[in-house]
Amino acid sequence: MAALSVAAVLVATGCQSGDVQGAGGASPSSGKVTCTKVLSAPARAAMERIAGIAASTKATYLGDPQGAADGLVAQYDAATVSEYDYEEFCGVRRGETGLPAARVRFSLTDEAPGGEVASIFKRYRMGKTALAGAKVSVLYFECSSKTFSLGAGATVLIRGEFRATNEPSEPEDAAREDTLRVVYEASSALSGLLDCESHAGLPSSFTMPAEV
Repeated sequence: MAALSVAAVLVATGCQSGDVQGAGGASPSSGKVTCTKVLSAPARAAMERIAGIAASTKATYLGDPQGAADGLVAQYDAATVSEYDYEEFCGVRRGETGLPAARVRFSLTDEAPGGEVASIFKRYRMGKTALAGAKVSVLYFECSSKTFSLGAGATVLIRGEFRATNEPSEPEDAAREDTLRVVYEASSALSGLLDCESHAGLPSSFTMPAEV
């Protein structure tokens, strides 16, 4: 698998919002594993701030966390992964219809970026590495799990990406923390769905990590 380019990176909340059938590339939530259950209230609030969804506007969550986890396993086991073969995890939109205003998605890769990164990012110590921007953050982490290789087990490098469609209205540093919080929580949830050993090397809870 070729490493994914950081340049290719680009796409929140009232607790009353429900997961519904998605649009614009998102899948409907399946079974009991819904976006509003795998993402905490602080993470959903961060998604809403970055997505620009006002408290007075209904935030509708869409996605299929379990389907995304299953899709990554299927890709690995079938050796059919391409660098742009994303699995949509969760998204949020304003109201009942329309495209997601922000979303999280995952893919498999064979290398985390090193050296210089795009100027929109700052690098942080989380997982293998984390790149946080004001509207997009990327988290790379390793998952060792019996779920892969048809139950035999494997260690897989996963790339998580959170993206909003519009520039956030909050200050840049606050926005970086919000985007990184969301991709961390989604990655933590994915780690649980994949039964990754040692929580995939991710911290047990979110605090803003040190900058590299």
